[in-house]
Amino acid sequence: MKTLVKTSLKLLLRTKAFWFFLLLMPALSTLILKVKFDSSAAYTENNKEEVVELATADTKVAYYGGKGEYVIKVYDASGTDFSDYLLEKLSKNGMFLVCKADLSEEAVSGIVNDGYIQRFIDKDGYEDRMGSAIYIHPDFDEKLLEGNVADAVTIYTLSEDGRNEALENEISFQLSKMEGVSLSAESQDKASVMTMIKSADDNLPEKEIISVAGSNGRQLSIKQTNQKSQMGYAFAFMTLCFVFCGIFVAHTSIKEQKNGVLTRINLTKSSTFQYFASKFITVVVISLMITAVMAVYSIALSPADLGMSRLKFIIMIFLMGLIFNSASMLIGIIMGDVMGANVAAFTMWCMTALLSGLYFPLNYTTTALKALSHMMPQKWFLEGTEMIFVGDNKAFPMLICITAAYLIVILSLGSLGLKIRRTDSWGNS
Repeated sequence: MKTLVKTSLKLLLRTKAFWFFLLLMPALSTLILKVKFDSSAAYTENNKEEVVELATADTKVAYYGGKGEYVIKVYDASGTDFSDYLLEKLSKNGMFLVCKADLSEEAVSGIVNDGYIQRFIDKDGYEDRMGSAIYIHPDFDEKLLEGNVADAVTIYTLSEDGRNEALENEISFQLSKMEGVSLSAESQDKASVMTMIKSADDNLPEKEIISVAGSNGRQLSIKQTNQKSQMGYAFAFMTLCFVFCGIFVAHTSIKEQKNGVLTRINLTKSSTFQYFASKFITVVVISLMITAVMAVYSIALSPADLGMSRLKFIIMIFLMGLIFNSASMLIGIIMGDVMGANVAAFTMWCMTALLSGLYFPLNYTTTALKALSHMMPQKWFLEGTEMIFVGDNKAFPMLICITAAYLIVILSLGSLGLKIRRTDSWGNS
């Protein structure tokens, strides 16, 4: 057994491509974890109680309503405290997602008119997707103080959503309240009227917001969400490393079988089981080597970069390595062809990384896709990452059990595949 392991390692260390993956992929993973970027928008819920500021009036808002929100696009030609107050109240209603395009500068230059706005509305109706659009006229303040504020707001219904009526009622309520306060004010000074309007809100029942974690009971901060996203990309590079380092072990086994080495081994006291057991031990040694390289590179990372201690990160890498090194090795041996083994390994990496949510979250996909995602090993390591972030002590017992379960399945299916392959080989011979 010892001789078989040494021989496999010697053949592996002579492979230049093995050193390429061994040294480069951990370096790329380290670089990903070191570079700071904000990807929280893809993993967190849109805050419906804040007005979304659009860069230009041409900016599409369909992207903000991908989870069923009722999106409102507002063309604000007033740009004053009164219009901001109205939009703030609409957003805090909780039913609407308000996206605001500021046209106050265009209003000053005199180019904003009904025809100008209608051009945007026609374009939105064909090229964008929203519940309604609202045009706040440039003279919104003057109309409010005159008691004719309803003529300063135009609502364009662009969908058949049942929430259209709720929007109209909410706008009517807020405008009536603003108008009533302004008419009862002794002074028509805008600042004084605005103060009175805000003071009137103090008499309304206070809205209490209770933050509840998701279905998994964990709620990450923005920083932790970004770290989770970075960890997903790092796992993707490390998975590629593990898959191909494991497939190089399969390459040596395929060549040995074709060159009759396995037959000569069977003629000695070593059994076929011992031969493949030596390959699995080789895979464990390779996993340790890759983990050691990653440990060296991780010196450049601080616990703040990882969101966890360096030891916990290294243990996660090792456990994930055992799974993918074993899987790719057995797939390659069962394939019995070097080119087929390479294609199978690359396909396994692509599909598992994609379906596990390493690149983007799968929270809003179909139930079938979510179930398929939970069959991918990386999904559980991302789950473990979340648990470590929130201080859950059950993270590593869970990961150890998951690793053991995958290894049992991989080795069982692998042994079955090898028996079938040997049977076919004897039948053909």
